Amino acid sequence: MNTPSHESERVPVSLEAAWRALTALGHQRLWLRPPEDHGVHTWLIVTWDGLTVAERIRASGSWWLTGDANAIYTNPERIVPDGLEEITWLSVQRRMKDGF
Repeated sequence: MNTPSHESERVPVSLEAAWRALTALGHQRLWLRPPEDHGVHTWLIVTWDGLTVAERIRASGSWWLTGDANAIYTNPERIVPDGLEEITWLSVQRRMKDGF
């Protein structure tokens, strides 16, 4: 007999699904931040103001949206984070093709 579990779990998604969800929520521009610590391997998707809206653990290859994913702010000064790769539809497709 199967016993129902009432414990919730984070649902892992692909980079494409995360990007689609974030843009559907209203995020217009997003950037990819590589791991700062080589031992952790956590990639982040961030907004212009530094909010982390999704994260990926390299070991699992899955993405999770964070609680800040629904925090959408305008960027009237068109601020662009220094040294980060902007995520576009084409870059998502390229990274997915490369197994990212």
